[in-house]
Amino acid sequence: MSGISYFLLKTYQKRTSDINLWDMDPAGRFAFAGTLKEGDLVVMEGGTSSYNFARELMLHTPAEVIVLNPGKLHIIYESQCKTDKQDAVKLARYVRDTNRENWVTLQVPSKDETDLRSVLNSYVAAKEARTRRINQLHAIFSQNGYPMLKKSDLASNDNRLAAIDACLDIDSVAYDLAITAESAASACEANIELYKDMMRKALLKRPKETIIWMSIPGIGLITAASLVAYTGDCSRFYTPAQLRNYIALVPKIDQSGTRCVIGRTSTFGCKPVRRNIIQGALSIEKLKSDCPLKQAYMSLREQGRKRQLIGVKIANKMITIGWTLLRKGELYNGFGDYSLLRRKLNEAGLGAIDCSMFNELN
Repeated sequence: MSGISYFLLKTYQKRTSDINLWDMDPAGRFAFAGTLKEGDLVVMEGGTSSYNFARELMLHTPAEVIVLNPGKLHIIYESQCKTDKQDAVKLARYVRDTNRENWVTLQVPSKDETDLRSVLNSYVAAKEARTRRINQLHAIFSQNGYPMLKKSDLASNDNRLAAIDACLDIDSVAYDLAITAESAASACEANIELYKDMMRKALLKRPKETIIWMSIPGIGLITAASLVAYTGDCSRFYTPAQLRNYIALVPKIDQSGTRCVIGRTSTFGCKPVRRNIIQGALSIEKLKSDCPLKQAYMSLREQGRKRQLIGVKIANKMITIGWTLLRKGELYNGFGDYSLLRRKLNEAGLGAIDCSMFNELN
């Protein structure tokens, strides 16, 4: 029941006595939905379970459903009491006392977008788990007299097994620990590939957004998947600035009276997209072909700007270009032709994507 308004559930429980509305199984959700009527307001914090429940209520009830941004609900996350009951009461008071225009609402993503977000989260978790296992292996080798082995030497299954056989005694505890860590790392790598396949299947259902984003240099499978999952078709962002603010690519601004201080780039935003788009922006330096984005990157580097700042600035340009292209239904043409895009789609395993809407690719 986490994230769902306890206050509202308590109120509506009085309307029915045959079903326990505290149970959030299908029967309990169905019973709760049956109590809602025109003019009712259901408020909940954003989250995977909340999104699913909100979609059910919006589809099958006449009630108005509002999902609030949990990261901006100071009334909850600054509270010392963290029970669902207290959180729900705070939500009810928030919507009662706050002007509707100031509600920190979130758009409810589609089922496909929610599923893709779950895949991306699982992918990141698998990558982090693999890194932990590689670090564990590196520590085992270091403890047994082989600190010269780099993590890059342990990047593949074959290299790891070869290093274990060459450096560790087969009868030692270190050998057994290394084999266990290697097996776990290989399992993580297998899961990573499975998650990539899931992303490909999801992106094949969203050809327009996928192809447009991937036409921009620096954006590959993972970045395109995160953009589609968290921004959709960008229709809810009326300007590129709104999209950049959502991703957290804008500076912090501190205003008080006539005082206005522009600080460093904000990190409060959509972290999955922010992380990937900045990595993509930094990869533009390695492009063999020339394009306006690479020229902008090299210009900033010649000015002596720090690498991370360059990444943020180029990411801003990429996001602005992507938003504009989505509105116009066009592809990025900074290379003069689309041979790089075709190659990127094939390398990403998206060669079968429907390109019929873009005459340039036919």
